[in-house]
Amino acid sequence: MPMKKSLLILLAFTIGVIASAQEIKNINTRVRLFKTGNALVVQNWDITVTEGTEWYIPIDNPGKSYIRDFRVFENDKEFANDGDDWSSSRSMDAKAHRCGIIRKSGGNIELCWGLGSYGHHEFTIMYIIENLVQSYDECDGFHWHFLNDEWSVRPQSATITFINDTDGDKWYWNDENDCNVRFWGFGMIGNSGIEDGVIRFESTEPFRYKSFFSALMSFNKGLFSPRVEGDGTFEKLKKTAFEGSDYGDDDEKMEKIIGIVIFCLIIFLPALLVLYIIYKLLCMLYWKVSGHRYVKKIFGKTKIDGWWRSVPLEGSPTALFSLLFEGDNLITNATRRFPNLVSAYFLKWIQDGLLAVERDEKKPDRVNLRFVKGTEEVAFDDAMEKKIYNAALQAAGDNLLLEKNEFKTWSYKHDQTVIGWPMEAVNTGHVRWEEASMEDRCHAVEFKNYLEDFTVMDQREAPEVGLWKQYMVLAASLGIAERVAKNFEKLFPRVMEEYSRQTNMMDAATTYLILRDITSSSSAMMSSAISRDQARQAKAAAARRASGGGGSISFGGGGGGFGGGHGGGAR
Repeated sequence: MPMKKSLLILLAFTIGVIASAQEIKNINTRVRLFKTGNALVVQNWDITVTEGTEWYIPIDNPGKSYIRDFRVFENDKEFANDGDDWSSSRSMDAKAHRCGIIRKSGGNIELCWGLGSYGHHEFTIMYIIENLVQSYDECDGFHWHFLNDEWSVRPQSATITFINDTDGDKWYWNDENDCNVRFWGFGMIGNSGIEDGVIRFESTEPFRYKSFFSALMSFNKGLFSPRVEGDGTFEKLKKTAFEGSDYGDDDEKMEKIIGIVIFCLIIFLPALLVLYIIYKLLCMLYWKVSGHRYVKKIFGKTKIDGWWRSVPLEGSPTALFSLLFEGDNLITNATRRFPNLVSAYFLKWIQDGLLAVERDEKKPDRVNLRFVKGTEEVAFDDAMEKKIYNAALQAAGDNLLLEKNEFKTWSYKHDQTVIGWPMEAVNTGHVRWEEASMEDRCHAVEFKNYLEDFTVMDQREAPEVGLWKQYMVLAASLGIAERVAKNFEKLFPRVMEEYSRQTNMMDAATTYLILRDITSSSSAMMSSAISRDQARQAKAAAARRASGGGGSISFGGGGGGFGGGHGGGAR
């Protein structure tokens, strides 16, 4: 046989083996709960099999529940049912299109069906769990293991959906005091939630060998009419399930988690930080060398050189902020750059006489800002600017004097409002630059180049003070106002002196102090809002999870409960 032909046959054989590797691609489970507490379980198995003659699912420890009416389908064809007389010793052909149950001691069973052939299959099975929902003194509920661990091959993904078929009120969870259902998941990495009365659990990564899935649920009295009473209390059932889980907030568990986090930070953070710094430096070097950093569909080209001296985008700092965020590939975080825009607003208000600069009587090296006019007295043509002005005015309080940390404190208290400002500014500014031609958009970048390279230009002209005011506002929105001002002063000290006098910032030294203060204040404002928002979200998510409102599924815990078992798959 020629060598080339042999290689082709070997390659085809190898590809065939890889393509037919045994696999559980997905298990999709739908559980319909009825008024009596019974449940109809429908599972879709998307699998590929390469060995064995049958598929089986052990279900152990049913407690006061039991399984009945087991059925199997493939390609809309129902399998013949052998009932409790299933025999595993038969051949593949003898088991084809047949299903049945093997009953063991203690009420344990195995659900079985024939594979029929090797390769890809999509089986649908269904069965009824009698008395899944049971009555407890404080609620009705259950803890049932729907998916086993230790499968013959690990499932790649799983979804479990619970549907209310009681003909009664929809299940809902608004908060721990406004809900009629509570639910927790255990044993797999994933998330859970409730939407329009349907509860859904979904894995977010493939199962591990010890992965499983169990659901713990409680329902307000009146939603069901269970026919059996659960043993003990639901709280005891819940406590057993929670052992070893990451639900709850007891001090000992939190101390362990904090200890692990600190240990990981000490060990891994320095290495990760070094790698991150190297990565960022390489990115910066690449962009600096190539210059191809801009979005072509916005600017018409990816590299924009040259300078532009005229004020772009009608002098709107919001438009420039938005354009660069959407068009510069190096700018990926609007929140981080937003304080620059706020600083630009403050500088503009000082220049326009809306804010008066006052030396702090107690600390001469610090300045405060006094509002001269209220919001209703100023005609803003920028909705974002007006919003920030009104917020800063509120922060100043009745004396209209905005002192150090007052804006930060206000932002901390209004974090849910502040956290949305960066993207709101992007959207507001987008409206202002989207009508501009690509040429004018490029001029905006060239203007940025002009401000950054002012001291190295061959031809420099001192702009008049009125124009310099606009330059400084846009420089502030870029985060380079102080640097630009110092470079400008070196070249044109008299113009800088006149600028400081006309804007009531006294002198150059005071101007730099003001620029530093407003930049610091703006950054602190945003940082305060972010920290409060993150803490609020983390606390709310933890409270929601622990109270049974959904969220991430706990891989640990899940002890006790009924159903499930170990193993299953092809044999």
